[in-house]
Amino acid sequence: MGETMLSRKLTAIAAAVVTAGAALFAGDAAATPARTTAVTYTYDFDNLDDVVQHDDGGTSGYWVDKNGTVVRSGSTAARFRIRSFNSAGKPWIQWYYSNPQQSSALPVEISFYVRSSSGGSANAWNAAAYAGTANPHSDSGSPSAGWQYQSITHTANTWAKYTFTTTVNTLSQSELDVAVGIAATWPATRTYYVDDVVVKVG
Repeated sequence: MGETMLSRKLTAIAAAVVTAGAALFAGDAAATPARTTAVTYTYDFDNLDDVVQHDDGGTSGYWVDKNGTVVRSGSTAARFRIRSFNSAGKPWIQWYYSNPQQSSALPVEISFYVRSSSGGSANAWNAAAYAGTANPHSDSGSPSAGWQYQSITHTANTWAKYTFTTTVNTLSQSELDVAVGIAATWPATRTYYVDDVVVKVG
């Protein structure tokens, strides 16, 4: 009889420990923020709506269009024609994503390929990318918050990949903006081609 009572007490204690443990883990799970699910967007410039041109050069000759002469995949690529004789400039293409995932540090990765007939060190010519919750803007070529730059150094007529990573505070924000471009501060005229843009959010 005593052994039976002891056995029942031990069983009850074990059940209480398991129940408390389950409650503890449930509390931990509730306190942990939901993980962000990554979403990937790809742009090969073969669609009608995947080029939105902007520039901050303030000089004629900065423009972006689509061209089928030099492509990495598909039938067209974005062509950047840049004149920086009088001032620095940065033509870019941008995209908007409405109602982004809400996070204080939303991961964003932007990658794209660049090609030009010019090779080697490109002086102050840079591949540029932007991620933020405001429309990208830069006065007279000066970097603004959210823009990143990588010096373009590559072999002529060869596609080179550039990858940018950052985090963006999207809490209470209704829009996420990303952009890719070519920034120039060297007095010359050049044409660059950009293709296969991949934007990974989350």
